[in-house]
Amino acid sequence: MRSMRHVRTLAFLSAVSISILLSKEAVSGVIQAGLIERIRYEYYNNTTDFDYHKSDQNGYFRIRTSAWGQLNVQSRAALYLKLTNEFRKYTFDPKDRDFTWDEIFFDNLYLRLMIPGQWGSLTVGRQNLMYGEGFILMDGTPWDGSRSIYYDALKLSLTRGKTAVDLLAVDNTRIEDRLPVIRGSKLSDGELKGQPKDQPLNDGAEKAFGLYITSTALPKSKIEAYYIRKTEKPEPWYPRVQTADELSLNTIGFRLNHSLTGALSLTTEWAYQKGTQGAMDHKAFGGYLYGTYQIDAAGKSAFSAGLYCLSGDDPATADNEGWNPLFSRWPKWSELYIYSHMSEINRGAARVAYWTNILAPYLSYSTQPVPKLTLIANLYLLRAFEERTFADGSPSGKGRGTEVQSWIKYAFNKKVSGHLLFDWLIPGNFYPKPRTSGPFMRGEILINI
Repeated sequence: MRSMRHVRTLAFLSAVSISILLSKEAVSGVIQAGLIERIRYEYYNNTTDFDYHKSDQNGYFRIRTSAWGQLNVQSRAALYLKLTNEFRKYTFDPKDRDFTWDEIFFDNLYLRLMIPGQWGSLTVGRQNLMYGEGFILMDGTPWDGSRSIYYDALKLSLTRGKTAVDLLAVDNTRIEDRLPVIRGSKLSDGELKGQPKDQPLNDGAEKAFGLYITSTALPKSKIEAYYIRKTEKPEPWYPRVQTADELSLNTIGFRLNHSLTGALSLTTEWAYQKGTQGAMDHKAFGGYLYGTYQIDAAGKSAFSAGLYCLSGDDPATADNEGWNPLFSRWPKWSELYIYSHMSEINRGAARVAYWTNILAPYLSYSTQPVPKLTLIANLYLLRAFEERTFADGSPSGKGRGTEVQSWIKYAFNKKVSGHLLFDWLIPGNFYPKPRTSGPFMRGEILINI
């Protein structure tokens, strides 16, 4: 039944797309196209578990190529298509996997219809959804890293004056089984990534609907409020992703950005969650708060101080009090630490970038000493709300560790940019002895033509 529904959905989108392409109005439409090339090198060691005796050293090139095109039919509609491929070459890999292409997939494919009277738009199909700072809605495919972030979704956007309302419906799958995929020759036997033939995208099937409101009606303020209802149906595919009951979760929250003075601003976001998973109740909270001070009048240097906190599951209760990151399993605060989550068990499984059970005050400084060059330094003091149990049955402490980050970003021109990231974490007693610090480093060149 699900396969037939997917076929009908694809057939509908195809029929609508063909109708637009063949219509007389398409003659007066505008066709846009482009190419995005991202070249990265990433290296990390001991960042998964910070175990002194066990090395998880890894380094690899990531080459991501995206080709996109958009057909605009006057001001009435737009049809957007993006195809992406990302392949890797490992430099620290005992299997010495070949340097070959991975798979070409539909990264985006959506139809956007404008509502007459400038009321807004309706977007149907595979699309990216990003709201606020990505605390709730950012990445719909966490298991493929930053290769893609898409959702299979419907979005109705309505705007009047200084207020915008988005109605959302999401239906994401564990693997790509809706649109065709062209695979490289080495992927079928897991040689390229050491993963199953089908690239995992999620822990299981995920569905959601929600409401997101944004308003700038108040002076010097931007206010956002939302309600998201999400269901997660786990589908075991990896030895450390275990079967569990379906989760039904309600999340309600708000975000505020307010300019206190010309140089000082305050940003905060908080959300509360309530739901059930089998016989277990789920109650959790999460949020962040920070202030930013512009040191110079030109806005080239700024200092920020704040914290983020995500509740943890209390093992002494029958309920689950751990924050569920919904669609925000991405490196919001740390590229390094998304791998560290893999050493923890959350809701019965190891889950990448599963932000939960963290209290982290932090300081940040950014400056532009010369045009096109940005330098950023961050310091995080990481703690856990709840202890965990080590393999020998002893409890951990609550000190996750101290993390230091530095960014060097440079914009060569409007089409080419790059950065260097250095990330280092000194683990605390949340991790068993003997523990050791772990580095993460990345270099990137991004070309957008």
